[in-house]
Amino acid sequence: MTTNNSFRNRQIHLDFHTSPFIGDVCADFDAEAFADRLVEAHVNSVTVFAKCHHGQCYYPTKTGVQHPAINGRDILGEQLEALKKRGIRCPLYTTVVWEEDVAQRFPEWRQLKKNGSFAEWKEATDRVTDQAGYWKFNDFTNPEYQDYFEAHVRELLENYEVDGFFVDILFYHLEGTWSEACRKVRQDLNIWTDDHEAYYRIEWETQKRFMEKFNGIIHGMQPKAEVFYNQHNDSFIDSRIGLPQMANLQGQLEVESLPSGFWGYQHFPRVARQIFTMGKPWLGMTGRFLKQWGDFGGIKPVPALEYECFRAQSMGGGCSVGDQMLPRGILDPASYRLIGEVYQQIEEAEPFYADSKPMPEVAILQPGHMSIQLDESNLSLEGVVLMCEETHYDCTVVNDSDDLSPYKLLILPDSVIVTETLREKLEAYLKNGGKLIASHTSGFTESCEDVFASLGRCVNGSTPEFPTYWRGRPAIGKEWTDSDRVIYQAGMQYAFSDDWEVLVDRVPPYFKRTDFKFSSHFQTPAAPDASEYPAVATNGSVTVFSDPIFKEYRKSGSAFVRQIWQIVMERMLGRPAIGSGLPVSVSCYPRKKGSETLVTLLHYIPVRKAIEIDVIEERQGFAGLTINLEQPASAVKDWQTGEALESISPTEWRLPAKSGRLLLQVSYQ
Repeated sequence: MTTNNSFRNRQIHLDFHTSPFIGDVCADFDAEAFADRLVEAHVNSVTVFAKCHHGQCYYPTKTGVQHPAINGRDILGEQLEALKKRGIRCPLYTTVVWEEDVAQRFPEWRQLKKNGSFAEWKEATDRVTDQAGYWKFNDFTNPEYQDYFEAHVRELLENYEVDGFFVDILFYHLEGTWSEACRKVRQDLNIWTDDHEAYYRIEWETQKRFMEKFNGIIHGMQPKAEVFYNQHNDSFIDSRIGLPQMANLQGQLEVESLPSGFWGYQHFPRVARQIFTMGKPWLGMTGRFLKQWGDFGGIKPVPALEYECFRAQSMGGGCSVGDQMLPRGILDPASYRLIGEVYQQIEEAEPFYADSKPMPEVAILQPGHMSIQLDESNLSLEGVVLMCEETHYDCTVVNDSDDLSPYKLLILPDSVIVTETLREKLEAYLKNGGKLIASHTSGFTESCEDVFASLGRCVNGSTPEFPTYWRGRPAIGKEWTDSDRVIYQAGMQYAFSDDWEVLVDRVPPYFKRTDFKFSSHFQTPAAPDASEYPAVATNGSVTVFSDPIFKEYRKSGSAFVRQIWQIVMERMLGRPAIGSGLPVSVSCYPRKKGSETLVTLLHYIPVRKAIEIDVIEERQGFAGLTINLEQPASAVKDWQTGEALESISPTEWRLPAKSGRLLLQVSYQ
C-alpha cells in the first residue's frame, strides 16, 4: 500500500451544494460538534466546502458570492480550526465547471454545443429521465473565467493554511467544445471534427493546460498543498493520453464510483485495477446515499458500505464516503453511525494491509482507444475484470507503456488496437514464452494490419448473420458438444492455419431475422452445420475468441461464456494461484507482505430487487467453503482472531464460520 505523510485512508467527501433560496443555512452549525461527530465516526480526512455548485461561498469573500443566509460568518474557517485541533486532514472543496451563480451572471463563459445552444446536465440517476433543475457547464478554458477562478484560489491560499484542494468537475460536456475559447484550442490542435477522438484530444489538452497552470499557482503559494482535479477516469491503450498522464498532475487519485448511481458495481473494479499500479496514493469514493449524490434521507445498509469500502482497502486504496451536510449545518446522526461502524473496521484492518503489495498474475490490455466510443470499450473492460474476479484470477489493467514481462498471461479484450510500442512488447512477450488471449477485433494496428497474421490467423470480415451459436468440440469438454449456445453480439470471421486447434465451432443461424423473414419470437435458431470460421481456436501460446466475449458477458451475463473462457484459462495458465474453487460470489484479493501472502475474502451479493439499483443488505457466510492455494502452506491464520484454519491438505484449507469479510495470513513451508 502506497503511503505518504499527507494521505489519509478514511475520508468523508462532504458536499454542501445548498441553494441561495434556503434561508436558514448553517443556523445550527457548531464547529466543535461537527468535528466531534467526525472523530466518533473514525474519520481522519474530510473535504470542507469553500464553494458549492450553486456558486455560493461559505467564507467571507471579495472574489465571489457568499451564501446570503450565513450573514458574513466564516463557516469554512470555523471548520478548519476545529478539525485541525483534532488532527483531521481537511482539503478544501471548490468547483469549476458546475457553478450556477457564474453561469447565470456570465453566460458568455458557458460551454457551447455546435448548434450554439448551451451545454447542460439534465439527467436523473437512471440516465434516461430529465429532472427539474440541472447543472450548467461553464467553460474552464475561457480566460476570463480562469481569471475569476484564480482570484478565488488565491484568496483561499492567502486566508487559510490549506492541506489540499478537491477541484470538482474539470471536464467538458460531450457536445460542449464549440465556445469561442474552445475554438481557439481547436485551432491550436487543428481539430475541427465532432467525433470521439476530437473530443478526447480537446478535453485532455485543455485539462492539462488548466492543471499545470493551477498547480503552479497553488504550489507557488503553499508548496505542501496537495491538489486533486475530479474528471473522467478515461483510459486508453495509448499511454500518452488519459488517466496515466493525468495522474502525473495529481497529488493523489480518487475513483468516484457510487454503485447505486450512474456507475453500478462493475465500474469501480475496472478503474481501481488500472490505478493501483500507477505509484500514487488513491481513494475509492462511494457514498452513504441509498441512490445518488444529494439523496437526502437515503442511507444504504451497513453491509453495502462495508463491501464498497472493504474492496477499496483490499486493493491497496483508501476509502472516501460521500455525504452532504444538511442545510442548517448538521451532520446526519444516522449517516455517521453507518460510516463509523464501517470506518472502525477499516481502521482496525490498516495494520494488516500496511506495506503490502498487489500480486496480479494476469494483465488485461486496455481496450479503450480514441477512435472507439468509450461506453463500448468500457463494457468489454468491465466484462473481463468481472470474469477474472468471479474465477479468482488476480489481474491488473495495463497500457502500452507498462512492462508485460511479470505477467503469466495477457488478455486483449474485444477491441485492443495495437500501437507500435505495444507491438514490440507483444512480440517480445510471445518470443519469451508468454501466453495470450485475444477476442473479437483485438490485435489490429491503427492501419488495420493484423499482428497475429504471422501466427496463422486470417481475416474474412465480420459475421453477416447474428446472433450466432457456439458448439464445443470434445477438447473443450464433452458437456459442450451436444447443445448449441447463443452469442448475441456480432463477431469476426477468422480462419486459422493447420497448426491451430479448434476448440469451439461457430454455428450460423438459418438466416438473419428481418421484418420480412423471421422465425419465432426472438432470434433465428441454429442451422445444422458449423461455419468454416471457428468461434475459439488456439495454437498453444495464443487463443483467439472470434466474438466480443467480454462485452457479451457484461451485457447478457451468459455464464457459459465465462465457463468456456475459464476452461481456456486453465489450459493455458492453470488454476488461479489463490482461490480456485471458491464460489463466483466470493471476491478474493491476494497481496504480498514480506514472505507471507495476505488474502482478503469478501462475500456480499448485490441484488437487483429494485428497478434501478442493486442493493446489498446482508453479509454472506464462508462456512462450508475451502480455499485452494497453488503453493503448499505451512499455516493459514484468521488475522482478526489469530485462530489457525483447518488444513485439508497443504494446498486446501477450510474456511471458518464467519460472514462478510475474512482476512487470512498465509505462511509457506
